[in-house]
Amino acid sequence: MKRMTLIAAAIVAAAGVASQPAAAYDLTTTGRTLASPRLAADVLSDIARYSKATGGCSFIFSADMRVVPGSFTARGGHAEIWTLNACAAKQRFRVTMWPSPRGGSDYAVQPLTGRMPLHTR
Repeated sequence: MKRMTLIAAAIVAAAGVASQPAAAYDLTTTGRTLASPRLAADVLSDIARYSKATGGCSFIFSADMRVVPGSFTARGGHAEIWTLNACAAKQRFRVTMWPSPRGGSDYAVQPLTGRMPLHTR
């Protein structure tokens, strides 16, 4: 009976970890972003949902963020390229952010590449 209890506890614990959102675990980030921590978490959550829908996995291991030179607009918006290691594959996204008339920021995420091997530059 104790063995069954241990197995059931392990299954419940694994299910809890597997259902965590993208920002609920440590994420290695490099580069530079102008996004606030909250905005970056929102963008990463959207990318994790996209990754789940297209690749069957939402785990993001690392993100390299780069501001696109010359992408600043008169309204205060700009673009960044985020290269993610998600689900054992690399993928690049263009993240465009601008001030929202309601306060905070609005953003758009555009995949630039499909899933690529991790060794791809």
